[in-house]
Order: sequence, then structure tokens, then C-alpha cells
Amino acid sequence: MRTNRGVGPASTAIRAAAAAAAAAAASLALITGCGKVADPDASDKESSSPTASPTPSVNPSYGTQYLAENECAAPEPGKKDVYREVPCGDPAAVARVTYRMESGKAWPFSGTSCPETTDFVIDVPISLAVLENTRATGEGYACMRNLKPPHPGDPGGGGGPRIEVGDCVHSGPKKGDPIEEVACRTKAKKNGATHKIIKIVEDEFAFGFNDPCDYKADAVFTEDPLFDSDPTKNERVLCGKKL
Repeated sequence: MRTNRGVGPASTAIRAAAAAAAAAAASLALITGCGKVADPDASDKESSSPTASPTPSVNPSYGTQYLAENECAAPEPGKKDVYREVPCGDPAAVARVTYRMESGKAWPFSGTSCPETTDFVIDVPISLAVLENTRATGEGYACMRNLKPPHPGDPGGGGGPRIEVGDCVHSGPKKGDPIEEVACRTKAKKNGATHKIIKIVEDEFAFGFNDPCDYKADAVFTEDPLFDSDPTKNERVLCGKKL
């Protein structure tokens, strides 16, 4: 026959153990409350809701506009003059959009509305058509600035939408020969820089006999002598100093 000896102490031990377990559970809930441990549906909620922004596709159609201002581009391997939109932190990114036009054409570069320090321009319809394997439709272009030097759009860099003061040109030996913008560092090289532009006269040299360059230039150029070499009929007259 069993006796009740020891029943009292055993019940006390059980109650103490239960209290300790409850305290541990409370501590666990307090420590991990932010981790949704107590939520039985936490795994379902986490699987249905993304915890981070998705990585953009290399397909340029993502976002509100392909190559909007301040977005970056990377050249498409094996495709000349074709660029895809990428995050600016992407190692493949080479340039940032400084100005975006939804209409107009990228070429000729001099006919664009790009800022003077633009390094190059992207033809939006061409890039979109190649990347998305569709026919080129619509117009528009993006003015680009390299993320790292060199910057052809800077004065003397040999690029940019138009010839500006500080740029250099190559001129042939004959009067009226066409000029070509080149980097100033190409001086003394074949087809390198022969003159540096020290002044540009715009819309002021229509009539009169005064020297538009104030007699300080070694040569006076027009931007398109193949069509009209007469400075009096050109909108921009370039004053060049021989290098």
C-alpha cells in the first residue's frame, strides 16, 4: 500500500518547475518579440511579402522611363552604340544621364539640346529596339556624362555637342577646308589639333567690315564650310589661335 509520504514536496517541485518554464517562455517572447516568433503565421506572411526591392532587370523597359535624368547606362556587349539601363552602382555603369529629351533625334550631335559638357549621346529608339528585339519606334535621346575621366565634353577634350571656346580643331592647309573638333592633346600628331578656339561670334557678323575676332585670331572658321564658307552667312564664326 502506497503512502502519501513525499507527496507535498513533489507537488512543490512540480509547481516550481512550471513557474520556471513560464518565466523562460516569457523571457523568450520578450527577447524575440520583434522577430515574429510568437506569430504562428509569420512564415506565410514573410513568403507573401518581399523584404527587399527587386534587382532591376537589364531590360531597359523597367521603371517609369528608360534612361531618365540621373540614371546610368552600360554598353551592351557586342552591340555598337547600344546601351542598357543599370543602377549607377553597377560595376558595368559607365555614364549618367544629364539631360533627357523625349522627342528629337540624337544625330547630328550638334543639333541636340545637350549641355556643353556632354560626353556622348544615346539614341533611345535604337537601344530599345536592339535590347527588346522590336522595331525602332518613336524618338528621343539621352545626354550622357562619363562617370570617370576622360570627359570629351570638357573644353579641349575633343567632343561635346558643339565646338566651344577652349576647344581645339584640325584644319586642312587650304582656305575653306572643313574643320574637325579634336582633343587639344593631339597637337603635332597626324590630323591632330592645329588651332584653339579663343572666341565665338554668334549672330553678329551679318554685315560690316570689322574683324569679328578683333585681330587676335590666326584663322577665322565657319562650322560648315562645305556648304557655305562665307562667314557673313553663318550663325557662328570661330576665332582660332594657331597651336
